[in-house]
Amino acid sequence: MKKILNKVFIITITVLLIFFIYSILKNKILNQSVKLEKKTDPPIEIEKITIQKGDVLQLTLNKTKLSTEDSITIIKELQKLTNIGHCMPGDFYEITYDKNVSTWTEFCYYPHKSFYYSIIKSSDKQIQTQKKELEISKTEYKFEGTIDSSLWDAMTSKNIPANIILYFADIFAWQIDFLTDTKQGDIFKIIYEIEYIEKTDRNLSSKIIAAQYKTSSKTYDAFYFKTNKGIEGYFDKDGKSLRSAFLKAPLQFRRISSYFSTNRVHPILKYARPHLGIDYAAPQGTPVSSIGDGTVLKAQYSGDFGNLIVIKHNNGYETYYGHLSKYAKGIKKGAKVKQGEVIGYVGMTGLATGPHLDFRIKLNGKFFNFLKMKQPPTNTLIGEDKIDFKNYIQNLIDRLQNNL
Repeated sequence: MKKILNKVFIITITVLLIFFIYSILKNKILNQSVKLEKKTDPPIEIEKITIQKGDVLQLTLNKTKLSTEDSITIIKELQKLTNIGHCMPGDFYEITYDKNVSTWTEFCYYPHKSFYYSIIKSSDKQIQTQKKELEISKTEYKFEGTIDSSLWDAMTSKNIPANIILYFADIFAWQIDFLTDTKQGDIFKIIYEIEYIEKTDRNLSSKIIAAQYKTSSKTYDAFYFKTNKGIEGYFDKDGKSLRSAFLKAPLQFRRISSYFSTNRVHPILKYARPHLGIDYAAPQGTPVSSIGDGTVLKAQYSGDFGNLIVIKHNNGYETYYGHLSKYAKGIKKGAKVKQGEVIGYVGMTGLATGPHLDFRIKLNGKFFNFLKMKQPPTNTLIGEDKIDFKNYIQNLIDRLQNNL
C-alpha cells in the first residue's frame, strides 16, 4: 500500500512540474510574440483635413505635412476619379504617414457618398488609385409618447429627427390631419431604422418600419411592406393600403378658420351666403399641395377667389384652391399634377381678410363637405402577398401592442 502511495505522489509531482514548466515557456513565447508585433508595426501618423465653405482642395493641402511635389501627385491621381472642383463643405480627407521613412503612404478622400477615394503609395513608390465602398450599418430606434400640445412637440421631446416626424405625418396623411384631429392624451408609437455610412457617420437613408397613432376612439396602424412584384408602401394590419385617392388636407401648418356651411355671414360683405368649402388659415407663402393626381383646368385670377387653381381628378371630382399669393412653377391650364405636389402658395388675393386657403371639392357639379368624405384605400394585398404580409407583421403587432 505504501509503494502505491509513493508512486501516486511521484506521478503527481511530475505532472505539476510539467505544467509549471509549460506555463513558463508559454509566457515567454507570448511575450516574444508581443515584442515582435510591436517591432513590426510601423509607427504611423494620420492627418485629417475637413473641407470648409469656400475652400479649394488643392490649397488645403498646404495645411498638411505633404511636400509640394507630393501634393501635385495626389491631386493628379484624384482627378482621375472625380471632379475635385465639386468638393462640398463637410467632405474630408485623411493622410497616413510612415514615420520610419518620413513619407505619406495613403491618401483617402471621403465625399458625401457611400464610397471614398483611396490613393496608396507602396514602398517602391508605385501609386495605386481606387474608388472603394464604405460599410453601411443599420440602427433601429423605437419610441412612444403621449400628445400634450402637438405631434411635433411630443416627438421632438423624444429627440426624434425632424425628417422622421414629417415622414410619420405623411404616412397617416390620408387618415389623420395632425393639426386638427390631434387631441391631448393621444398616443403615438414608432419603430424606424436609419442607415449610417461608417467612417463618416453620415445618414444614408431612414425608413419607418411600423407606426401607430391611438386616439380615444380609434387606433391607426401602419406597416411598411414590399410585395413580390416590388410594390412598396404602408398598409394597415388587414393589408389595406393607407394611401387613398385624396390627401386628408391640402396643406400643413394651419388651422381651419371657417368650415363648410350653407349659411355663413361673410366677414367682409357682412351678409349670410353659402361657404361651400373650408378656409385654412396659414402664413403667407405656405405651400399648397394638390390632394390628388389630376389635370389643371384653371390657374388664373377669378374674382372673389383671387388667384385660383381648379384641378380635375378621376371619377368626376374637382378641387378648388383660392386666394393664392402665386402659382408654383409650371402650373397652368392643362398641366398634369401628382398627389402632394406643390401647386401654389397661401395668400389673400380676392375677397379675403387675411392669408388663408379657400379649399373646395366638387363631385359631378356639386360641392360637398370634404371633412366628411370617406375614402377607400387605393390598394389591398391579396393572395401570397397578403399571407407574407400577415406573417411579417405579427412580431411588429406584438411590439406595438405591448412593449416596443
